[in-house]
Amino acid sequence: MFLKRKFLLILFIGFLISSTTSFLHLTKRDGDGMGQNLIWLQAEMISKDLKNGKNFFSSGGEYLRTYLASRLLGIYSYLAEYELFENSSESDFHKRQEARIASLKGEYTDDTAKANLWQVNQGYGNLLYLITQTLIYYLALLFFYFKILKFFNFNKQKCFIILCFLALEPTIIQWHSSFWTESIFFSLQLISLGLIIKKNKNIFHYLIIGLFIGLLYLQKTVAMFYIFLVASYFFVSVKNKRIISIVSLFIGYLIILLFLGYHNYKRSGIFYIIPEQAKLAHYLYMVPQALSKKNNISEKEVKRKKMESESKWIIENNLNMNSEIDRMKLYQYKQKYAFKVMLDNPLITAEIYIKKIIHHGLLNPVQVYYWYNYHNKDYSRREEYHKSLDHKKWIWKRILYSLIIYFFVIIGIFSSFKKKEYKNFNYFIILTVVYYILMLGWMGNTRYFMPSFILTSIFFGEGIFVIFRRLIGRIHQ
Repeated sequence: MFLKRKFLLILFIGFLISSTTSFLHLTKRDGDGMGQNLIWLQAEMISKDLKNGKNFFSSGGEYLRTYLASRLLGIYSYLAEYELFENSSESDFHKRQEARIASLKGEYTDDTAKANLWQVNQGYGNLLYLITQTLIYYLALLFFYFKILKFFNFNKQKCFIILCFLALEPTIIQWHSSFWTESIFFSLQLISLGLIIKKNKNIFHYLIIGLFIGLLYLQKTVAMFYIFLVASYFFVSVKNKRIISIVSLFIGYLIILLFLGYHNYKRSGIFYIIPEQAKLAHYLYMVPQALSKKNNISEKEVKRKKMESESKWIIENNLNMNSEIDRMKLYQYKQKYAFKVMLDNPLITAEIYIKKIIHHGLLNPVQVYYWYNYHNKDYSRREEYHKSLDHKKWIWKRILYSLIIYFFVIIGIFSSFKKKEYKNFNYFIILTVVYYILMLGWMGNTRYFMPSFILTSIFFGEGIFVIFRRLIGRIHQ
């Protein structure tokens, strides 16, 4: 009974810290140009469309970024009758949407970003949304705790350490105080993993797991191929009805993809499931770096030449950039171009990948704090955090903190692989961590390490437990 009270107290403390931090951060919340606001713009359009009588499948605009994040925010805005932007008139709404279209056509300018159009609402509706996503996370964590408790044969000490890590570790819980996609993704990760390790599953359970993996993809497109890792884990772990179980898993996943494709089809007349962001990521971030290194010119010059090439290709193919169908053709052209550049320059590409991945794994417990702090400034005087003195001051502290955390994780990995009954599960966790690193690490942003970091909690808990057990053993000797 004491342990139950103790872990409920840990969950409550984590929830209280996250909620209080959300309140403090919101006093600094400000507009941020076309960055995170792409999700907010989509959410505003969804809310407006629903208010104007459109059905769910006809609402919203082009599938640019993660599907679920903008849908959740838009539906919340609609149900709570809460305006997302301070300038909420129809005229301001249309100006924001025109700026959004301009950005898709490559005509977006800094002058538009400096406009007051991007002032987000400072009301308490934002706080309620953040508290709600925080509550969802801690409920998901509670669900996950009971599943790992059974999975690890009621090793309460080890599972309690994992619970504390996921509930209180600052690099993780900071994201509950932001409107980025991480918090909900964490919740879906914990629920999905809890379902995956559940013992005595039936066909229905595999279908549900497939649905949740689909939701992971809707929240972050990086999870698109995660289904194959899960299927591989079940293939080596499931002994009875293996094929039908995996088929059921894929059916659940395909239901989500068909839902997404159908929504895009009803809205635009095109059936597709991959957003613009996923198609253009390498083109926007990898190509300028690779060509800059190869040709010994600035990335700014590379981008200028790319824009000239794009404009020429658009004219040659007679594309209308006001048409979503034609924009899809442009995205495909950019995606193929990026892959060609990477394949033609394998050593440069590998060098960029390795350097970015190393930085990607450097923990940053203050990333959200400084994001709010720096985006509270007037746009014309705004400084980027990663170029600031604050960023430099925190580097050595982050390195030290990362080394401490990874020390216990590595001990946990070696200890875990000595337990043959969990061999398949350990390989699955390691491969999933590597999967997310390879998919996101090349961006170099520490935020994108979080899907991997959540999973390292398993090994962190094992590492702390092993050291604690040895210390207790020596004391009793």
